[in-house]
Amino acid sequence: MKNILSKAFLFLMIIGVIYMFIKGYKYKQEIETNRGETICKYTFCKEYPKTNSAFVKYFVNGKVYRNQAGRCPDKYSQTINKYYELKYSKIDPNKIIVDFSKEAKDKALIAELESKLTFKYWMEH
Repeated sequence: MKNILSKAFLFLMIIGVIYMFIKGYKYKQEIETNRGETICKYTFCKEYPKTNSAFVKYFVNGKVYRNQAGRCPDKYSQTINKYYELKYSKIDPNKIIVDFSKEAKDKALIAELESKLTFKYWMEH
């Protein structure tokens, strides 16, 4: 009986790992096939006991989004409130990939995003 349970548990673990790989592949595939590009503002890093998560804000189709963007970059305290390139799915703008190695330098794009992230912008529109 114990042998059967351990084999069933191992089988379920293998299925779970395969599912996670397929889900990640489909996520990236949707972004690549329906890709939109913009910039985002890296707002904060949330720490957990053994990992961390980066959060960014960006503006797509008249709406501000705030989403998790994977792990925080190295030396994250020095990169908070900087702007980075972002790829998103045009089908679901909540699906994003942020490249923290590519900082956005275009001052016009940054100024436009910053103006759309302010509360005053939302009161006027």
